[in-house]
Amino acid sequence: MMRSLLLGLWLLSTSAAHAARPAVPLEVRAGDGERIPVQVLEPEGDAANPPVAVLLHGLTRSKEDWLADAPPTHGGALTEHLLKSGYRVYIMDARRHGERATPEARPGQLARRAHAGDTAPYQAMIVDTVRDAQALLAKVLAGSKPPRVLVAGYSMGAQVGLLLASREPRVTHLVTMVPPHVDPALGDAAPVNRMDRINPSWLLLTAAHDTFSTAENNQALFDAAPSKHKVRKVFDSGHALPREYVDEVRRWLAEAR
Repeated sequence: MMRSLLLGLWLLSTSAAHAARPAVPLEVRAGDGERIPVQVLEPEGDAANPPVAVLLHGLTRSKEDWLADAPPTHGGALTEHLLKSGYRVYIMDARRHGERATPEARPGQLARRAHAGDTAPYQAMIVDTVRDAQALLAKVLAGSKPPRVLVAGYSMGAQVGLLLASREPRVTHLVTMVPPHVDPALGDAAPVNRMDRINPSWLLLTAAHDTFSTAENNQALFDAAPSKHKVRKVFDSGHALPREYVDEVRRWLAEAR
């Protein structure tokens, strides 16, 4: 009974914290004119030029993953830490996900088709999402130079984050959680083809029993990045990392150059 009471109080305090800083819609348009569903959460404090963070969700998920402390992403815990640390946080839906989902979207099916050799629809989804994230950054950074520009992504979001960082030199810090291995044949949708452009300070979190990437794949990805400040941490888990990964991100953010 005491445990239930404590859990209820924790949930109440978490909800209250989020309610104090509600996610507000931000109008952003993609290069092709499509509306990009984006929300912004303002940080604690009143800094005139706060650091910014762009958070990217996984396959079949949505931007709301970053508002709830629930598996597999436990994103609400990370978002809350960023807000308390003074970051302005932006969350967006990938193509075919969240507010952009339709009955025929089926992003998981596109990934399966890509593995079977029909790569074009999946490639388009990823590449267009990267372009959308670039459009978001262009709006966010127009006329300003925040002290830190953080991009963080989980699973497919890590894939998109790597591709975004390889194209956007204004990204100063990058956190990627369990990026899937993507065959080089997928061209611009495959991070492995662009790792020589990863220069931000980088934290790579991988899993020892990940069904979407091997230890060799992860190490090759890490080794290929020229970043002078990069760290890799391996969890004894599958693709769904334990909630403790958030603590690792917190520590790294506090220590990262």
